[in-house]
Amino acid sequence: MVNLTIDGRAIQAKPGSTILEVAKENGIFIPFLCYHPALKPIGSCRICVVDVKPGPPRPIPACATTVTEGMEVVTDTPRLAALRQELMKLVLINHALECPICDKGGECELQNMTHALGVSTVDLEAVKLPPNPDYVSQMVERHPDRCVTCGRCVRVCRDRVGAMAINFTLRGYFTELASGAQPLDCEFCGSCIDICPVGALINKQFKYRARAWDMVKTEIACPFCGGGCTYQVHTKDGKILRVVNEDSVLLCGRGRFGWPVVEADDRLKTPLIKENGNFREASWDEALDLVAAKLTETVEAGGAKAVYGVGSPRATNEANYVFQKFFREGLATNQLDNPGRYNYARAIKAMAEVFGTPKLEGLEIGSALVPPYHSPLVVKEAATGSGFPFVLGKLADLPKADLVLVVGTDVTPESPPLGWGLMEAKDNPNFRLVMANSRKTKFDRYAHLSVRYKPGSERVLIAGLIKFFLADNPDWVPAIKAAGLDEFKDSIKITPKEITTKTGVEEATLKELAALLAQAKAPAIVFGSEVMSQDKGQQTALALADLFLLVGQPDAPGSALYPVAEKNNSRGVSEVGVLPDMGPGYMPVEGTDAGPTLEEMLDLLEHDDAAAPKALYLLGGDLLRSLPHRSRTKKLLKKVPFIVVQDAFLTDTAKLADVVLPVAVHAEQEGTFISSTGQLGLINQALPTNGVRPDWQIISQLGTKMGFALKSVSPKAIFKELAKKMPLWAGLAPKLSAPCPEIKAMVSGKFVPFEVDISLPGRRPYTLIIGKSLQHSGSFTTHHPGGTLAVTGEAFLKINPEDAQSLELAPGEVVKVISSYGEIAAPVKLTADVPAGVVFLPEHFAAPAANNLTLNSNLVRVTIQKG
Repeated sequence: MVNLTIDGRAIQAKPGSTILEVAKENGIFIPFLCYHPALKPIGSCRICVVDVKPGPPRPIPACATTVTEGMEVVTDTPRLAALRQELMKLVLINHALECPICDKGGECELQNMTHALGVSTVDLEAVKLPPNPDYVSQMVERHPDRCVTCGRCVRVCRDRVGAMAINFTLRGYFTELASGAQPLDCEFCGSCIDICPVGALINKQFKYRARAWDMVKTEIACPFCGGGCTYQVHTKDGKILRVVNEDSVLLCGRGRFGWPVVEADDRLKTPLIKENGNFREASWDEALDLVAAKLTETVEAGGAKAVYGVGSPRATNEANYVFQKFFREGLATNQLDNPGRYNYARAIKAMAEVFGTPKLEGLEIGSALVPPYHSPLVVKEAATGSGFPFVLGKLADLPKADLVLVVGTDVTPESPPLGWGLMEAKDNPNFRLVMANSRKTKFDRYAHLSVRYKPGSERVLIAGLIKFFLADNPDWVPAIKAAGLDEFKDSIKITPKEITTKTGVEEATLKELAALLAQAKAPAIVFGSEVMSQDKGQQTALALADLFLLVGQPDAPGSALYPVAEKNNSRGVSEVGVLPDMGPGYMPVEGTDAGPTLEEMLDLLEHDDAAAPKALYLLGGDLLRSLPHRSRTKKLLKKVPFIVVQDAFLTDTAKLADVVLPVAVHAEQEGTFISSTGQLGLINQALPTNGVRPDWQIISQLGTKMGFALKSVSPKAIFKELAKKMPLWAGLAPKLSAPCPEIKAMVSGKFVPFEVDISLPGRRPYTLIIGKSLQHSGSFTTHHPGGTLAVTGEAFLKINPEDAQSLELAPGEVVKVISSYGEIAAPVKLTADVPAGVVFLPEHFAAPAANNLTLNSNLVRVTIQKG
């Protein structure tokens, strides 16, 4: 610890702390304007100046000065007060003072600082600068005349978000915040709004709607991706007015601006029953009575296996747990799965093959007086754990990795928080980022090495990488206790020439990457749904698990596997047991009576198998929009005699249902999610339900009507019951991550050979990649024009300019995209981010429906025609 005095008070501080940080921790007031804890200090405003001994005779900025042993700091003298007042007057000399019309009123740091420093008049004059407001940009309104040139917005955009969309123009007194004299063309995350100390950047959704003191703040976990962000919902009169992240200011666009989905005009408000091909409104009792009768009738006629359930990666842990309990305890069947079967569940299965399923010892039931949403399982001193969850990375540890290999993932659209972690990691001078992708993404600009491979060749690439790694390091011993290395080496038969031919990557590039992995002290591997959603995504995940078994250093913080969970609860829905072969905590089901997977269930329907389900219970999830080969899925669902869907919208899948039950969305209910990196996110109810019901309540009421009480009385009670069955969650609480770091990881594994091939049939000239858009989360965010749909309102087919020229296409021109399974029409956008011969289409929109083109993968060969 460092010993110093501040205003004569003896203080001990952590080495490396700044004077301002130490003063804040000890309740000592030092004014500041440009400083923000989320950013590196630059000391530009100088308002935080203090006198220091030993030190220079002039005052120095507290925000940028590190404490030293024996330092004496004085924060308040007449000279410092006069200097701060003059500095504040210089800030105010051309600042618009119409506070009653500025949305920052009541939470403006400049307003607060003016009062704190006693500045009542500004006796300085200068040339009046033009206001130059920007009313055109989407989501963000700019008022340069209110700017205090603190640079916070520029720095958060450049250093934390990595977008570099705004900067200062001109110099000195004439400095102005701008974006090249053009409307903003950025990620529209809005982080610049929250970090601005004044009203220079305004949230257009919130403008003129309320004052800060008028609103109620409710903290909830974000429902839009697996990132696990927690933010505050500000409401008034039962309406959401804005979303703010008070912890770090960082949010993505869908997190900050996607909330209008709650009040979308097409929200379901009452149960629907289909009669003669058309829906009619019904009461809750009538709808639930009908569902209970139909499911009971189906079970009596064909047994419990005649009913199949599909859980939801958007529903809470509590809802999904009650859902699997409905099937396992109520119907006594394992006939259930979740849509993650087509992406995240593939990674789970692959990692379990290599590292095993979780096993924990040294846990015990704690006090009965456990706080809500805290695990009742206590971690004892000698607790140990093994299995694949212990090689999964935590978000807070990612910046500690010294090498991150990102495979087939556009990080920011798939998981913005992982992107922010990479931005933080790059501040480490020893950090190396390797981007391996078929197309260029934002993080290529920060990469030490970019590896551009042919679409679908990931397993060949990984096999080649492993082959070169072992050739260059023949005596390599994995840090993880591993079995089967010799046999695994022999299984990789591919030659260097085949590797280069099939991947398009030069041997020298793979050898450079192999050398980086060998040198790394804490390597991490990130991969997402664009890889897992391929037809052999499980094999690709298996290859990456093998690679981590070879090079991983799990004792080093940050060295881990980071599979990106697609939805907010893609990880949670599997962990709580909505799987045909595993119950809560990935515990294998008793006996051998595992149910069919979602894929296998559809195959049973296709073959008119006697074991095909006669009733489907879908807990949300628009299967027609999310599963590949839309026309096949639709045809197969039509074969099912009875379908009940719980959803917030009348989705394409819900339109096929016999009964539709309207559910509460995130801000209207209470419960928990598990993020992609294992963090427990808590949602607190911020809005009334207005007639709809939370999923868990509907399931419980349905069970009661069918004669088996699930005893689900509240989300808190359900969580307590669930957590007792989840050794993996021992020590877990909101904002903490599982597994608990106090559990000693006993990680071991076995190398499992994987298929070294490229599965991309057909001879059409272009390869289409179907993936994620930054502004959207599945189809959830496409239901309200006032949300992120205002930024990205339609799907464009991204195509290389060379291909566009050969096809004589102009930007925005509509083309036909044809595969062997269907065709769509889409406008084109020219970009060099996709290589020649490759095109990209986002998956989120009803038209064009990208999965009209696919068979069993998000990759497909296509032909492109004008018109």
